[in-house]
Amino acid sequence: MTTTAFSLSTPLNPAALQRLLPALVLADSVRFPTGSERLECRSESDDTRKRLAAQLDQLGVSWDSRVLPVMGVGDPSSLYQCADAVLTLIIPPAVQLPPDLIATLAQGDVELRALRRLSPGEPGIAERELAVEFYLDDWSRCTLLRENLQNLASRWELDLTLTASDSKRPRRRLIAFDMDSTLIQCEVIDELARRAGVGEEVAEVTARAMRGELDFRESFRERMAKLRGLDAREIDEVGIHLPLMPGARALLRTLRAQGHYTAILSGGFDYFAKKVQSQIGVNEVHANHLQIIDQQLTGDVDGEIVDADRKVLLLREIAAREGIAMDDTVAVGDGANDLPMLATAGLGVAFHAKPRVRESAPCAINHGTLEALLYVLGVPR
Repeated sequence: MTTTAFSLSTPLNPAALQRLLPALVLADSVRFPTGSERLECRSESDDTRKRLAAQLDQLGVSWDSRVLPVMGVGDPSSLYQCADAVLTLIIPPAVQLPPDLIATLAQGDVELRALRRLSPGEPGIAERELAVEFYLDDWSRCTLLRENLQNLASRWELDLTLTASDSKRPRRRLIAFDMDSTLIQCEVIDELARRAGVGEEVAEVTARAMRGELDFRESFRERMAKLRGLDAREIDEVGIHLPLMPGARALLRTLRAQGHYTAILSGGFDYFAKKVQSQIGVNEVHANHLQIIDQQLTGDVDGEIVDADRKVLLLREIAAREGIAMDDTVAVGDGANDLPMLATAGLGVAFHAKPRVRESAPCAINHGTLEALLYVLGVPR
């Protein structure tokens, strides 16, 4: 790994920095230690440095360079210390860098102090996503740009998540997941309803509840009542064919390797949550227990319903039991009943969520797979 310092004849204005960005994101990391008249490029590839130099020439910016003896300038901890906020950019395969990213930051008078590439991808390459962290100077000014960044992400069909730099530092965390439409690609209650012959009417109520148009507890009891009399053998059939969300296995494998504690906090059913647990290795699960009498669903559940308030309580209880500070908790979900949990956690992430949840959650992943959560946590691929 080599670090090359480029001294520039003129400062890089936002337009020049945007044109330089495709070359910058190919480096392992880049720092601007004294503003826009100097940059330090850390890369294993000499081609990356040559491409950066060629782009400076095209911009008409004179430069000279030297190799720095210090090899640690790209260390993540030093990058987090130089910034108050981190903007994580996750671009799906075959999608180009947004041409107005730097201009959007400049509108809020936000300074780019460094960047680090988290993925092996390159902008526009079809096979792989590109993930980059941008280290920014002022958290308060950055938060004022949140709506503009969300609009930019929506316009270019990519993900942009903004977090305080301290949230990126590595440590053991509690990471809690909703299950239905988060870890699996369906709502189990809708699958059971289809087998009971009431699929459309239950799915409509589910959709309204997830959008926040109905009280979850009341809608849950209404939907459960429609399952009364369903043969319990249908539960096994649904459980056999649970479709995991893309990236779920790889995400949990990485989280386990890093020592994080994981939990499923679901308004669905524990039978299916335990199936998912056995497949991907979640530490513990909390969900509703279907009540079955004479091999038929009664239309009710045993025990307390796991609703939005219950999820928050469980998140706090698990964190306290595991000795994990609430600032070191992460919650991931997609529905309105997840919003209190997302707001309570140190970092709340809406995953392919309903519009209200996307707009209200601190962070949102709308285009990437579940593995994109690793990028939000600052974990390189």
